[in-house]
Amino acid sequence: VDRPSPHELSYDPLARYTQLAKQLKQQRGFKTFEHKCALRASNPSLGSLAPRVDRPSPHELSYDPLARYAQLAKQFKQPRGFKTLEHERALRTSNPSLGS
Repeated sequence: VDRPSPHELSYDPLARYTQLAKQLKQQRGFKTFEHKCALRASNPSLGSLAPRVDRPSPHELSYDPLARYAQLAKQFKQPRGFKTLEHERALRTSNPSLGS
């Protein structure tokens, strides 16, 4: 009967494999050296991890056009179900039972 100590591996092939599998398993998000080289070569903006030069306060808008547009888009978005005045007039005139 094979009874190894806690620091030893068993000679039973199945038990040995299950113990070794935990040690040899790659960690989550692991990338090989070739994968990292390909990621570095294919990224046109290598300085994308650099800190932002433009740091506006929370109540200000950025001068960066893309960030400014993203901030303004939230303010100019119409609420759900919004209808223009012309649309509301058309709805009122086409409803035969307006006061019912």
